[in-house]
Amino acid sequence: MSNNKRTADNVILNEEERNLLLDHDYDGIEEFDYPLPSWWVWTFIGGVVFAIGYIYFYNFAGAPTLRDEFDQKLAKVEAIREEQRKLTGDFQLAEFQAWQKGENADQMAAEVYEENCLSCHEVGGKGDIGPNLTDAYWLNIKEVTPVKIFSFIRVGNEDNGMPAWADMLSKEELFAAVHYVLSVKGKNTPGKEPQGEKLED
Repeated sequence: MSNNKRTADNVILNEEERNLLLDHDYDGIEEFDYPLPSWWVWTFIGGVVFAIGYIYFYNFAGAPTLRDEFDQKLAKVEAIREEQRKLTGDFQLAEFQAWQKGENADQMAAEVYEENCLSCHEVGGKGDIGPNLTDAYWLNIKEVTPVKIFSFIRVGNEDNGMPAWADMLSKEELFAAVHYVLSVKGKNTPGKEPQGEKLED
């Protein structure tokens, strides 16, 4: 004799399915009482445990508030900005470009270079103790822009023998040094062998 049992709408159920069938129905719709998948159960339990820990940590264990986290991140941003200010001073590209257009820019650049840079970088920037400034290779900067050159001249690099000129040159004199470096860049004057990394304009 067959173990299958027939329900409404001629659906055939076996004994196991009959035992799982709930007593109630709605508008002719019946449902089985199958257990939930184990992965779903454990995900639910894990979510409850995490929620309890989360609520305890942020409400009773002295965890930082959203405001505290914001203040911490803002402090990091300000520290980065302060470090950048130390490198660049109050350099403004528009101000530097306006200075370059002055009548005495070239003359001042030559004088500042001769008085402060010539002993290491030789005539025309061809390099001696310091690197050749006229080739495409750069030892201390990764981007050839006025602000990067200005920043490096200000802070120097004692390990490579470059002094920091921030306290020895005025802002205009620093502009003049940057202007000179930019004026000889790309001339490829024969002199000291290339040093550092080749950078494209």
